[in-house]
Amino acid sequence: MKSIYTLIPLFGAVGAKSLNYCPLLGAVYSTPKTLCKDAAFQEAKHNISLSLDAIVAGKSSLLGSTYVSDTTSLSVQIWSTSDSKPEFEYYYTSPLTKNARVGVTEVNEDTVFRIGSASKLWTVLLLLIENGDAVLSDRVVKWVPELAAAAKEIGRDFDRINHVDWNEVTLFELASQLSGVARDYAFGDLATLGLDLTQDGFPQLSKVPPCGNLQVGACNRTQYLQGILQAHPTFPTAHTPSYSNANFQILAYALEAMTNETYDTLLSRDLIKPLGLEHLTSTAPADKYGIIPWDAATSYWALNSGDEAPAGGLYASTKDMVTLGRAVLNNTLLSPALTRRWMKPAAHMGSLTASVGAPWEIFTIPTSRAVDVYTKSGDLCSYSSMTALSPDHGVGFTILAAGNHTTAVVQTLTQAMMEILVPALDAAAKEEAVLRFTGTYAHNNNNRSNYSITITTDGGPGLKVEEWINDSVDVIDTIQALEGYSSEPSVRMYPTGLESSGQVSFVAIIQQLESASRQVPCTTWYMVDSQVYGNVGVDEFLFQVDGQGDVVALSPRTLRTVLPKVSSKM
Repeated sequence: MKSIYTLIPLFGAVGAKSLNYCPLLGAVYSTPKTLCKDAAFQEAKHNISLSLDAIVAGKSSLLGSTYVSDTTSLSVQIWSTSDSKPEFEYYYTSPLTKNARVGVTEVNEDTVFRIGSASKLWTVLLLLIENGDAVLSDRVVKWVPELAAAAKEIGRDFDRINHVDWNEVTLFELASQLSGVARDYAFGDLATLGLDLTQDGFPQLSKVPPCGNLQVGACNRTQYLQGILQAHPTFPTAHTPSYSNANFQILAYALEAMTNETYDTLLSRDLIKPLGLEHLTSTAPADKYGIIPWDAATSYWALNSGDEAPAGGLYASTKDMVTLGRAVLNNTLLSPALTRRWMKPAAHMGSLTASVGAPWEIFTIPTSRAVDVYTKSGDLCSYSSMTALSPDHGVGFTILAAGNHTTAVVQTLTQAMMEILVPALDAAAKEEAVLRFTGTYAHNNNNRSNYSITITTDGGPGLKVEEWINDSVDVIDTIQALEGYSSEPSVRMYPTGLESSGQVSFVAIIQQLESASRQVPCTTWYMVDSQVYGNVGVDEFLFQVDGQGDVVALSPRTLRTVLPKVSSKM
């Protein structure tokens, strides 16, 4: 996959590459709040806009002939948690849509698309809103009686190659693609396409799925579960991620059993009404709201996904998708603690830069550190969607596409946008950190002893403790002697995410730097709180802020002192 870096000039990645700073996982600066004023972010938006213009004009090598501008329409928004308005928006309406006989003729943030498997994100969120995450450890047989009955009926005839051990499968394994359950039943099965494949080497079947195609329609609950029970497992539970739509249809059955409510009722009660979503629905809205390439049948606009809607059948606008993403990062519907537990990997994929969550598809973007971007994609015939969130920066983006080759278009754009945005957002956060936190903090004790700390930034991540004097003693020299370092240690501060009224907590990584060329793994996480004095960590720092959010003092907590800010270092 070609990087968008090959198309446009970009600023360099933040951070020096010569030293192995090994920052902790998570943000290295506080979340940026004024992106509209940040030069690096504005340049990134400009470059993204130029690249999108080149793509739809057929002048970009990023997608080449994959993007068919005559038929494929786009809706793109970048948003932040600190602003209710989009940070960036881009819409392209193809000639096919402009001349459409049904549906919209101009794409905007209210245009309704099918979002495919992005529906899974909404389904897991409903489960967490209703029951929290403790229920994820429940076995699915507790909530879906057909599976419990089947597990009991198989009995002595059970074998792991031919049967899923439903007594083992948890709701968490369903939500995180670790159940080993078959991908689907009926939908997409070659036997339902009306083709004679016996001439192509396939055997004649005595029985084919009775549902799940355009002619018959979606399977009902009985048909679907009977089919899944006859399907072979892909892997043992908790073995490796294996994509499954069935996981989420079953998860929705469990959710309905827990709440004694229908999925649509929960969708309305927990998401549509609280968030003011105008277009989210599990069944096709009026054609006038949607983008419908070619016609409703060819594009799958009119396909009724039935009970599979929780896995891949929802309809939504860009505005709906952005509102959901902002609500997740702002903890609007879940507590901060629950959101933090939810936004974590469940397992690695077969790549060093990809993991899976519940139901997140998590991509690690290497800059001067590892940045995890939490995404959920979706595809259904002519439609593709992507929601991406960066918790480190309080920023996300949404891409919706309708037309030809939309899966490749959305995947390529997603990768390119992540590669541009992550360094730009780090640069924006750093720029704000310079204004807020850097400078000298000091006071004199009757003019006899010096107490001071100087905070700066440089090519590395986080805030650098340039000088640290307490009672006229160089604290960094003291740490060097205590640890037995051969040279002066690096002291770099990172936000912990712990804040209270008027206070922002940081932790320092104190280490002797090594060359990054040694390729040693980052082990700084076990250094946190490793050296304490009187039950307070030497690495604990606390900034005090005023009512406007301006930093006014700094406390190195182990030294039991508060140092007022006396100058800013630009």
